[in-house]
Amino acid sequence: MNENKSRIRLLINLAIVAAVLINLLLVRELFANALMLFMTAFVAILLPFSIALFISYLVAPVFKLLERRVKLKNRLINTGIVYAGITVLLVLFFRFAGSLIYHQAVAFIENDWPRVVAYFDEVFSEGSSFRSLYEWVTAYVTIGESEQITLDLMAIFQSLTTIILTIVLVPVFLFFILNDRARIYENLIGIIPKKYRDHAIELTTRAHKVIENYFNGRFITMFVMAIFFTIVLFILGFRERSILFGFMLGFFDIVPYVGPFIAIILPVLFSLTEQDTLLFGQYAPLVILGANIVGQIIQNNVAQPLIMGRETKIHPLLILSAFVFFTYLFGIVGLILAIPITGTIKSSIEYFKELHHEKLKLNASQIKKIREETST
Repeated sequence: MNENKSRIRLLINLAIVAAVLINLLLVRELFANALMLFMTAFVAILLPFSIALFISYLVAPVFKLLERRVKLKNRLINTGIVYAGITVLLVLFFRFAGSLIYHQAVAFIENDWPRVVAYFDEVFSEGSSFRSLYEWVTAYVTIGESEQITLDLMAIFQSLTTIILTIVLVPVFLFFILNDRARIYENLIGIIPKKYRDHAIELTTRAHKVIENYFNGRFITMFVMAIFFTIVLFILGFRERSILFGFMLGFFDIVPYVGPFIAIILPVLFSLTEQDTLLFGQYAPLVILGANIVGQIIQNNVAQPLIMGRETKIHPLLILSAFVFFTYLFGIVGLILAIPITGTIKSSIEYFKELHHEKLKLNASQIKKIREETST
């Protein structure tokens, strides 16, 4: 009798799931354009909000200093002080470091990139040992005639609108996040039924800790990696280009594992054309790659656990999957929020496991069987 009831309940649950999936499919088919417009508008709002959230966590230590050490309890005054500090830092950055990086980038494009192109033209020239490899690859790659390029005025307008909205809304969102954070949090918790509020508070507390550790830790590691690679490249003989490439390697560090190896491409290409002036000569590209690998190993296994904490220690496979999934779903916003969202989900699952520890705990025989299966 109990087995029949269980089967009926299982069939009912499967029918509900199937009905939900069918309804979602119908909604997608009937309202595909409307859903696309909604997602575009949602991402347009989410982008400035995520940037403002990132900045708010960076300046959170300043807020704590003003409230606890300086004893300034008025959040409006503290917000004004933080805004003034951010403005000064941005002006100084763009006046000195930003201007220097910009001029180095222009000089690289105008002077160095043509030499890189000429180097590869020579490598794959007639009579070169790499020519056969080049011809073998191009034999399997068909490059069609270039199509006429058309300007999509609506797409250009939407892109400009998104940029303008982001520039305008970031300061607005940042102001409300800094000034009304406690009030917003209390109102959101007030919506939740009383019997679930303790769980909601615990989950949001853990999520806040994960996000704070990640954003602050990521900013610190990006800054440290930029300084580290600037010094390393300068020692290798990159001279003023070390600032540009060091900044790139630090900035791309926002994407763990993959980002630094994308950013290292230009320094390696540059080193191929400057072997006579660089330390280690023709082995300079290998030294750069080796320094990048060593830097990533130290960061991911030493610096990241110390700076970001255990809560954001996520398996590399899960990190890469999260980046692909959330970037595909939300674009650049997903790139910024992928790890915080994944870390929040991870902490929520851990909290659920703590509440139901005895039910979810594997017994000795189950652990033994799993180890036997995975060892073969």
